[in-house]
Amino acid sequence: AWKALDERLARQDALNFEMYKQGRVDRMRSSLRLLAWGQVVQILFGAACVVLGAGIWSQYHANTPLLVAGILVHLSGVSMIALGVLVQILMSRIDYGAPVVEIQRRLARVRDVYVRGGLVVGLSWWFMWVPFLMVVLAWLGVDLYRHAPGVVWYNVPIGFGGLLATWLFHRWSRAPGREKTARMVDEQLAGGSLTKAQRLLDEIARFEQE
Repeated sequence: AWKALDERLARQDALNFEMYKQGRVDRMRSSLRLLAWGQVVQILFGAACVVLGAGIWSQYHANTPLLVAGILVHLSGVSMIALGVLVQILMSRIDYGAPVVEIQRRLARVRDVYVRGGLVVGLSWWFMWVPFLMVVLAWLGVDLYRHAPGVVWYNVPIGFGGLLATWLFHRWSRAPGREKTARMVDEQLAGGSLTKAQRLLDEIARFEQE
């Protein structure tokens, strides 16, 4: 009788865990769906940058500033497309029916690529906004470098200053005693979707251990 009761309780615990896990997994998938749509928007924006950049560097071979600006915008678009596609591929490889540890491992890979790639692409815009502006104005028939070269050159020290300030803030947030700030920065870099998904997985893991 005790053995039968133990088996019944074990089955009940397993059922309760599966129900709890399924509910959290459904919420996690819904959260990651927002991230997937965000990657679609990024890919489309990257494609627009490729078209804009290619349309300029293919026409202005003799105009070195516009040629360089077009190539930079083109490459920036390619990098955004590549990052968006990679994140989408990694998310598609998450098996939501797998053990929690395996899902956590897959999600950590998505988060790592998303954060690192986002930093590279995002920080580059300390400089990239000027080539992008040059390309957009060139499509409108305005040569920014010819009419206002100072706008281009003044951006170089500003860009380096922005990168330095970002790096200093990152170092400051990682100092001992600022663990809460560091965690907030990490959550901002990962975005709400990934942060929520990770929190739901942690809840599943704690429920399973209990």
